[in-house]
Amino acid sequence: MRPQKLSKEQIQLHCMQTFKTHGYAGTSMDLLAKSCGLSKAAFYYYYPNKEALVLDILQVSQQYLNHKLFSILCDTHLEYCVRFEHLHQQAVRFFSAGVQGCLVGMLSLEVPHLSEQIHLKIQSIFQDWELALLHYFQQVMPIAQAEALAKISVADYEGAILMTRLKQDDFYLTHVAERILKQLSMAVMETVEA
Repeated sequence: MRPQKLSKEQIQLHCMQTFKTHGYAGTSMDLLAKSCGLSKAAFYYYYPNKEALVLDILQVSQQYLNHKLFSILCDTHLEYCVRFEHLHQQAVRFFSAGVQGCLVGMLSLEVPHLSEQIHLKIQSIFQDWELALLHYFQQVMPIAQAEALAKISVADYEGAILMTRLKQDDFYLTHVAERILKQLSMAVMETVEA
């Protein structure tokens, strides 16, 4: 039987779901190949090892987050708080695709088992998220307050994504957005009054 041909994007998508299900340490090259419907030998044609694959997936994820998600916060055609609502809706869709959860967050739980290169990429993705929120928040609040809110918002989102996956309950993600929007609305009102 001839192995099926898959695009690199299809391979990455199948493998991302496998990593989200089994984690980095629990995922073998054999399991990755099977998830793509390929023999192990055919899979090696695409990726020589698990680390190269994860780095590729993380790079694609980072580009997607920066260009499709975080860029929403810069869309001045939308009202200030509406931008965050759109970001939240897109984020929920992104983290709910396939196996629910955040691959970056899940991998960060396994940092002791990851290479320094993967660890640095994970840090870079979280830093991009914080910076996007910081730039957005500082439009309506002092920089120190914006920095603190950006950091805690990323941590809150990661916790909410994890709890949503664990309990199969959207309560956590909904309330993260509501808390942040409440703080933003108050900051916007203070800016208007000043």
